[in-house]
Amino acid sequence: MNTIIISIGDELILGQTIDTNAAWLSRQLSSLGITVRKHITVGDDIDAIVGQLRRTGGISFALNNEAGDSRGSNNAADVVLVTGGLGPTDDDLTRHALAKVLETKLKLHQPSLDRIEQFFVRLNKPMSQTNRIQAMIPCGCDVLENNVGTAPGIAARIGKTSVFFLPGVPAEMKAMFDESVKDKLRQIVSAGGDKKVYAYRTLHIYGTGESNIAEILGDMMGRGRNPVVNSTAAHSIVSIRIISRGPDEEAAGALIEPVERELRRRLGDFVFGCDEDTLPSVVGGLLRRGDMTVAVAESCTGGLLAKELTDISGSSGYFKAGWVTYSNNAKIDFLRVNPATIESFGAVSEQVASDLAAGARQLAGADYGLGITGIAGPTGGTEEKPVGLVYIGLADEDGVKVARNVFPGSRDRVRRRAVNTAMDMLRLKLL
Repeated sequence: MNTIIISIGDELILGQTIDTNAAWLSRQLSSLGITVRKHITVGDDIDAIVGQLRRTGGISFALNNEAGDSRGSNNAADVVLVTGGLGPTDDDLTRHALAKVLETKLKLHQPSLDRIEQFFVRLNKPMSQTNRIQAMIPCGCDVLENNVGTAPGIAARIGKTSVFFLPGVPAEMKAMFDESVKDKLRQIVSAGGDKKVYAYRTLHIYGTGESNIAEILGDMMGRGRNPVVNSTAAHSIVSIRIISRGPDEEAAGALIEPVERELRRRLGDFVFGCDEDTLPSVVGGLLRRGDMTVAVAESCTGGLLAKELTDISGSSGYFKAGWVTYSNNAKIDFLRVNPATIESFGAVSEQVASDLAAGARQLAGADYGLGITGIAGPTGGTEEKPVGLVYIGLADEDGVKVARNVFPGSRDRVRRRAVNTAMDMLRLKLL
């Protein structure tokens, strides 16, 4: 099945907003056995939207050719999903573009207007009259209810193409897809008779790079296999995706299991989780299961470690306390770092990282203490202590272990990699 996703909005074209909708929709469609051929981004320009809808509907040439030349049908898709441009402002042009393509008019859909008015009643806010435009639907189209926001979606036929128009707001788009579009797509797939269902598993790795992983896995990452194994990386976290295809969900899922087992065998403790797992959630789970607690003392990371650990719901059960001791005096006054230690070795040193970790653990009464001190840059480095140098201490009842790291990249990258490395040190200790 030939499927295209179109994302509409100047904010996407200008790079002000990252298009997460297309990625999410692609995953949902693949799980239904629908392969996406293209992601297309269009700005808030009615002619550009009209042109794109005509091309994906395979009617762009026919409209300009009295003989009805069908050469445009080669560009047609079986299914098109469109997100964005259904809001109440002047730059929300999707419904107008659709009406132009269908050569019809917009008509007030009273049930949609009633729902929009009730939405504002529940919020105890007056409804602006500009919101009425969201209830204007091209004649002959079906309405997709929006149970999260105000803008209804639209289902239409352009030529032989089934087109579904969804809001650009991710929460609204996801709810509408699950409630109103998914079953319609299943029917289209069943009618087509050429069903391939995809299954996915993602393993997350920390502590080694993509090149080393590729060497370890060898031909497991070869092209043309089923399942396919590939990887992406961000802040030194490598995610390995396993993608299998089969005639149904059970068959596709069964293909993943032996591949996942072999990947875990080869990569060992480098694998910290799968799918929706994150380092903070995994570390939090290990602390919770062991009935253990942690406290942190940070310098160059400015509280980012505490933030990551406490982003997890229920973290109050294992996170005791955190200090951001950016200045030398703060390290001395709040974490009991010996002034002579800073004088002798400097604030960025193994000794200070050790004192920070031990002090955090002792003062908070925690089972573990993490201490971070470093030079995040872009200034402040020397030949002896370059930008990116970070010492991380991990204290427990047996003492303190300190790791010396030199992280490349921008200030943000250095800080994030320091935080991830600190959490991974704790993870490995908990294992």
